[in-house]
Amino acid sequence: MDAAQAISLVANWIRSHGLDYPTEGLAADRFEAGWSVYAPVTVDESDPMAFLDMPVGRSVFLVGDSGRIEEVSSSVPPQAAQDRFTTQEIANAHASAGSDEAQFMAEFERAFHQAAAGHPPAVSSFTVVDGSPDEAAVAAEASRLLEPIAQQLAQLGPPGWERLSAEFAFTVSAEVAQLWFFSGERSAAAPVPLSIGELVRHQRDVAARMPAGPWWRLLLTVTNRGVLTVEYDYGDQPFPDDQLLTADHYRNDLAAYPRPRVPVWLAGYVAGPAAQGRDPQRAAAAAAADAATGRNGVAVDGVPALADVWARWAALSAVYVGVRSDWGPRIYPGHAWYESDRRSGSVLFVLPGERAVLSGGKWDSPLLEAAYNGGRPLPDLYSGAPAWVTDSVLNTRNRNGLLTFCLWWVGGRWHRGATDTSGELDVPLPPVRSFDETVRAMTSQTGPGTEPACAALLTAIGNGGATAHHVAALFTRVPGADVGAAVNQLSLAGLLTA
Repeated sequence: MDAAQAISLVANWIRSHGLDYPTEGLAADRFEAGWSVYAPVTVDESDPMAFLDMPVGRSVFLVGDSGRIEEVSSSVPPQAAQDRFTTQEIANAHASAGSDEAQFMAEFERAFHQAAAGHPPAVSSFTVVDGSPDEAAVAAEASRLLEPIAQQLAQLGPPGWERLSAEFAFTVSAEVAQLWFFSGERSAAAPVPLSIGELVRHQRDVAARMPAGPWWRLLLTVTNRGVLTVEYDYGDQPFPDDQLLTADHYRNDLAAYPRPRVPVWLAGYVAGPAAQGRDPQRAAAAAAADAATGRNGVAVDGVPALADVWARWAALSAVYVGVRSDWGPRIYPGHAWYESDRRSGSVLFVLPGERAVLSGGKWDSPLLEAAYNGGRPLPDLYSGAPAWVTDSVLNTRNRNGLLTFCLWWVGGRWHRGATDTSGELDVPLPPVRSFDETVRAMTSQTGPGTEPACAALLTAIGNGGATAHHVAALFTRVPGADVGAAVNQLSLAGLLTA
């Protein structure tokens, strides 16, 4: 089918359905499974307010090579609409050919992942539902209610604006609304009137009747040519700090709109310090109760001795600081810190009297998923822990119910609570589990040919003879290295002899 045939089919379809839509001057754009047919909109670029007279959610017609026509709103991202249409075209083709169910699902999955490979997906997952008329009507109503919001936001812009971005973070008891207008490299913030907030609140109430429930954040982008892009944020990733409401507002919202699943990070945030907090009073009471019942921590194998972990952590920190990296582990007075690029991390506090606490969290921990969404108890991280294992020496994830392991060093070995957390350590810890692992990680930053120098530094630390010369030798292939800062990391760790 060519463009002219697609346009002709759409024009006849519009007339047969009695739609208030132009049938002359239609345009067609090709996509994988057919054509996107629409009436181009002419904008008077000399009039910055001409946008107000434009239909934001105007219809677009998708025409398959099979001849099937589907009307969609331009407020739906074009790629998302086309991907769904293409998937249905594949389904219809297989159904008509009598292919078996296994072949159809294989092709369905292939098409879905192929579409997602070239661009960010419009949704993070999908669910096959009955597609009842009620659900379709709710989705259509939620989409329709976005149009007056966009129209009223547009009226707030300065002359000559080209694009607006609006972000709404709502619950039933609190809300944040942010609006920016852009023109070239310039941007300007604008307040959002209460009247628009009321429209957004109503739209969220309607969206709450969709299978996914109410959104936590609504993100809108509108151009001065009338293109509206919409994203519903259901909390797959943590919200920006300036759009994160206090925990009680999310509790209120969950009471009003119960959900079968809450993102783990948000569930922990709602749980707060009560879930995993261990202030000195609680720690002392728990330790006394453990002693009274003869409950002890479980000895842990598979984690190197404290001296080795501390030495390797410090050597890695020296390397990352020396190459001026914003990533990687760090040494601070009395403790070591690490955050990975996968939202996992840990801290190691070294205490007087040959004691230490190593704790942290794994972003996608199955233990927390089972607890917050599976009805299982939170992992028992503190059973048998000494009274000195308190909030002050724990990774701050424990304040938001996201701690997934806690080890304490006493009596010359590591211990843990009752829950086996061995599967929680790989991602949150820097590469310190073995000598060779640490050397490889160091060399990845200092460059080829520096492996002997990296190994020499680690060996010297172990022998108590590490010097500034050992550190400087790491950076012979790193122009502009900050050797002084690297040396300081070992000095802070108490591992530098001269």
